[in-house]
Amino acid sequence: MYRSKCLFKNTNGTYGVEASAVESVWAYIHGVEKKKTGRYRIRVTKMSASELIQMGLAPEETPSEFYGLQATLDRWHESNGWLPLLDWVGNPMSEISEIEEDLGKQFQAFVTGVSLDESFGFDLPKPPKPPKKKKFKVPDVKTKYPELKDVSTDKVNKLPDGDDFDWL
Repeated sequence: MYRSKCLFKNTNGTYGVEASAVESVWAYIHGVEKKKTGRYRIRVTKMSASELIQMGLAPEETPSEFYGLQATLDRWHESNGWLPLLDWVGNPMSEISEIEEDLGKQFQAFVTGVSLDESFGFDLPKPPKPPKKKKFKVPDVKTKYPELKDVSTDKVNKLPDGDDFDWL
């Protein structure tokens, strides 16, 4: 058994304007015989190109349609406070609510050990295949040039016996 409930949500969104930063804090319970409870928070931040430039995180020539995205899930530990647990990696075009939902599902799988059987990634284009190498075929010299005679290797490229440097 696993259940979670959003305790509260902080956001910079206003009526008619999508939020660019959301932080939600959740309580969860899991287990069958021995139940465990805990807290986790999800933080999602999208920054526009102009915001990234103002903060010095992007060069001046950054295109206006570019934006930065960070999404994390931290687990509360009584002695140590918030401990980083998951970094979200997925489709950067996803809505903040979708990212929050994905992280919640991933945390559930992490805590319970039950696979979600779904991938939160996105496909990258496949790299081009390398060109096939042509195999070198040794020509059949006897068929192509019947007039050639076999030469004994005993007489070809024979070096004199003795020290290699006698000729110096």
